[in-house]
Amino acid sequence: MYDHMIEEMADAIAKELHLEPNAILPSLHRFWHDKIAHVWQVEDIYEAARRVGKAVTREDAIGLLQDVFHHHDSSLGITWDSLDAALEDYRLDLSALPEVRLSEVHGIFKVWRAGNLIANQFGLYPNQIDGNLPDALSLARKMAKDHPGEQVHLGLEDNPDSWLTLTLIDDEIHIEEYKTLEETQ
Repeated sequence: MYDHMIEEMADAIAKELHLEPNAILPSLHRFWHDKIAHVWQVEDIYEAARRVGKAVTREDAIGLLQDVFHHHDSSLGITWDSLDAALEDYRLDLSALPEVRLSEVHGIFKVWRAGNLIANQFGLYPNQIDGNLPDALSLARKMAKDHPGEQVHLGLEDNPDSWLTLTLIDDEIHIEEYKTLEETQ
């Protein structure tokens, strides 16, 4: 077990029991001295999602991580490939997410107009991956209003495909989610 993980455990236990972390650390070190463990965290799901070009909420990331844990092959262990596989069938259901929860979506987003290679990016890796969707969506809506009838795309950092397409038609912004080939059949 990594020292920083033991320290995080001590901090969590100390906070709950209203103790000093240093009072708990020796016991945790004794407990872990003859054991090993690699700990996968929600942040690892965020990293895997970024690499495969998907946006994810913390709640969904926790569910994906738990699913990996409960369904992994113990003889093979959990690897980055395990996380990537868990994300293969995952799709954030944006239509089910209320506007007030958009800031819970983790990801680095880009916004661009169809036919224009210049994109505006929202967020930077690794320190600015939280809460970028509301600003990206706001700019996409503004661009759609400024260019009626033209498609405005909102996508993820390294994914060349758009995730959302916004178009102003009859003074109303229409948002269409990208569908994979499997979803359209």
